[in-house]
Amino acid sequence: MKVTYNDLKNTFPKEKKSVESIYGIIVPVRKISYWVTIPFLKIGASAFQVSVLSIIIAFLACIFMAIPNNIIRVIGVILVPIWHLFDCIDGNIARYTKTESYFGEFIDAMSGYIITIFLPISLACASINVGYNQLNISDKYLLIFAGVASTGNALSRLIHQKFAFEATQVEIKTGKKIEKGNNQYTLKGFQKFRKMVGVECGIVGIPMFILFLCPFFNLYGLLSVYYDLFYILAMVIVIFYYLWKCNSYNR
Repeated sequence: MKVTYNDLKNTFPKEKKSVESIYGIIVPVRKISYWVTIPFLKIGASAFQVSVLSIIIAFLACIFMAIPNNIIRVIGVILVPIWHLFDCIDGNIARYTKTESYFGEFIDAMSGYIITIFLPISLACASINVGYNQLNISDKYLLIFAGVASTGNALSRLIHQKFAFEATQVEIKTGKKIEKGNNQYTLKGFQKFRKMVGVECGIVGIPMFILFLCPFFNLYGLLSVYYDLFYILAMVIVIFYYLWKCNSYNR
């Protein structure tokens, strides 16, 4: 199978460029992914197999960062952008081989959930193992905040998905259109703003630059606290937003 860089590039949907983060624009992860995809296509790797590999990489990144060993910790940091790369590769393969499945995005999202939910705790552990954080927060509270943030992140996603499911059931029963759809390229209002903030302020956004600096300046604790505040605030906003939305539909 002869595959070229342009062959893969031409399969990339133009609308996806609208949700590319500043980090993704400055660091050409997408362009690099095309080159790395070629050998995977040549050995016959499927999109599903690469998605599973990205899930494993996500787990290892979080585990390695929490281990009290300088070399393993740095490997954990390096695995995060590698996970991001593989997160692009599986989509490249699916589009090129025309093997996109109904649950492809679900499987692809699993590795992202692993990274976003466990990273604050991994960073807190890394900060504790280094023995220093710029904010002088005690180890106990650093872990507590990280745990609350990780739980809040998972809770926010659960609330969002539960509302989407219940909205679908209501639509079937009443025939009323409640959700405008989950297409990330046509979102409006709060959902569009939520997606934009998530892209720029989340794992593969601007904070990725800070992650690269962590091994050099021991910024693990600072980045962990950033994610703590970000995810806790997001949880509060999501809870009140959907409470308001449910109340407005009950009238």
